[in-house]
Amino acid sequence: MTWIRNSFFWILLPCLIQGCGIYSFSGLSLPQEAKTFSLKLQSEVALGPADLLDQFQQKLEEELTRRTPLKQVDSQGDLQLEGSIKKFKYRSIAPSKINGKEEASKERLTITVQMNYINPYNKEAAFSKKIFSQYTDMYADANRDDEEPGLITAIFAKLIRDIIASMDNW
Repeated sequence: MTWIRNSFFWILLPCLIQGCGIYSFSGLSLPQEAKTFSLKLQSEVALGPADLLDQFQQKLEEELTRRTPLKQVDSQGDLQLEGSIKKFKYRSIAPSKINGKEEASKERLTITVQMNYINPYNKEAAFSKKIFSQYTDMYADANRDDEEPGLITAIFAKLIRDIIASMDNW
């Protein structure tokens, strides 16, 4: 009897997946017709490391390639992501008291991107000029040059998570 249930499961599974389009087993469902993606990014910020745009593009490409069966093309992919880095800004955060004890001052790094997602197969999933913003904090007395790479990596991970979730219309 168990083999009947197992057989039924393996027969039904492809049908369920087929009905949902391409499903990558990592949470991102895509139109079945989509085979490629393209990514076009630019930076509108003067601050930050010189390779900030390259870092963001590389991490977003890697995540899309890892989480989907899509192949990357230079332009005019079946699914297209376009956008720009709009803000790279440090801001001081005033010291605060926690349990009557003063906490050290912190600085907050915020990175904001604006993205367009073109999905001709599912117009409802597409978006235009959507703003994504994330931040992380460090102690004000820390060496910014030492801390910044880790801050950027953490922020990019959050931004990419948000962008991919939006592509899936969550």
